[in-house]
Amino acid sequence: MPTDWRPTQVRNPNALFENHFTDATAWEFIASKIEAGHPVEPIQLDKPQGAAGYVMKIDIGRGQPQLYVKLQLRSGQIVGRSFHYSEHEG
Repeated sequence: MPTDWRPTQVRNPNALFENHFTDATAWEFIASKIEAGHPVEPIQLDKPQGAAGYVMKIDIGRGQPQLYVKLQLRSGQIVGRSFHYSEHEG
């Protein structure tokens, strides 16, 4: 299962001491955005083919590119597939 999980390379806009996300703060950030009603787009994954995935594109301000987050539900658990700056506009 391919992943591109790089929270330590993304600036955390809510950080008081650490400038970048950690795995834990990345998950906290994702949860807070979902709880706040941030749009989550359902997609079909290429790997595994046809599996359901979910994408969030989050504006993190400070002149930073959008944050790209891809999640997958697997066996009743949420799996992080992507957490990095978006490489595409919009």
